[in-house]
Amino acid sequence: MKKWIVLMLLFSQCAFAKWEAYFPAKLSDGVSIASRAGHGGFAVFKEGYAFRAKLTYTGEIRPLSIASQQVLTRFLGIDRDFALFGKQYGNEIRLTEEGKSYWMPVSFDVLTEMQKKLRKDDRFTAYVRLLGESGNRWIFLVDGFSPAP
Repeated sequence: MKKWIVLMLLFSQCAFAKWEAYFPAKLSDGVSIASRAGHGGFAVFKEGYAFRAKLTYTGEIRPLSIASQQVLTRFLGIDRDFALFGKQYGNEIRLTEEGKSYWMPVSFDVLTEMQKKLRKDDRFTAYVRLLGESGNRWIFLVDGFSPAP
């Protein structure tokens, strides 16, 4: 029994540490960092630009755009025709930061939780990764979120 308690504590610390690795910054700061690193055009990053940003939930979703699909499939290293891809990442959500809109791919599980816990115009902490750029559009992936206290 003690072994399971230790394992559960270890896993809970890993989950906490995972979100702590996301650098607190604005999305515009992430774009500036990637731009200064020489990224532009069609690019898929492997550097792990992970950010913790304060965003506003709009409640708007749409099917995954071609630009997001291209970057996301290259980032994940899978074929976009892979059957589970459409089920896991079929949508993007519109979030705003200081009046600027960003359409971001989001997994079905994270989107479902957002729809349960957030209302339109709620501010929250989003854990996002800057995956790349396609067609002059920076592609951020929503990995998770924390509602505002």
